[in-house]
Amino acid sequence: MQKGMRVPLLLLVCLLQSTTLLAQTLQVQRLQYEVMEAGQTPYLSRMLVTEQMVRIDQGSDTADFILFDRAEQVIYSVDSEERTVLVINPKPLKQPDTRVPDIKIQAKDVGEAPLVAGRKAQHWALLVNGQPCQEAMVLPETMAMSVAAQGEYLGLLARQHKITMSGIPMAYRDDCADAIQVYAPDALLLKGLPLRLWDINGNQQALTDYSESETVDADLFNLPESFTRRPMPQ
Repeated sequence: MQKGMRVPLLLLVCLLQSTTLLAQTLQVQRLQYEVMEAGQTPYLSRMLVTEQMVRIDQGSDTADFILFDRAEQVIYSVDSEERTVLVINPKPLKQPDTRVPDIKIQAKDVGEAPLVAGRKAQHWALLVNGQPCQEAMVLPETMAMSVAAQGEYLGLLARQHKITMSGIPMAYRDDCADAIQVYAPDALLLKGLPLRLWDINGNQQALTDYSESETVDADLFNLPESFTRRPMPQ
């Protein structure tokens, strides 16, 4: 009788352990880019994407990372050395733009581009006042959740850039930078998943790896409670 009772109890313990394990993990899409900023050493940038959150780090579970809350539209930048969390939550700027550059998207010939994941890459250029400022090789209809999340993230940063740049006289501003950072940050993303992205200033990034679904520790999406939160100046 006692032996017969052990099997259900053991099963119950296993089920509880399995439930706890599931609660401590998340399914994510993963993108990994090599980023090369002009004059700087290349580095890795990893994005872990869920329906609610995005974590951006340098390819490992490090203490320094960016967390983007898609639902609340807030960006948190964690600095483990300073033990701070910079909170980026820009308010809409009411001041009207006095000069908006002419922005167009142009398709370019890709020639005999190889298929990637069964799809042919496309080449697009961002033209600002008739001049190419940024170009991308993209893969359409791929990793839609991650592409949408990147667009939301860049859109929120664009609002912050607009606030920051509002105090800079137009004579000292660059139309290409304004287009990429403020007015059309997701223009090329709307065409698909970036495989390569580059601009006229020598900045570029290349997709080195991606996964449509993998399991990660849910703690990667938690902010350190003991760190001081500092709002970005508006």
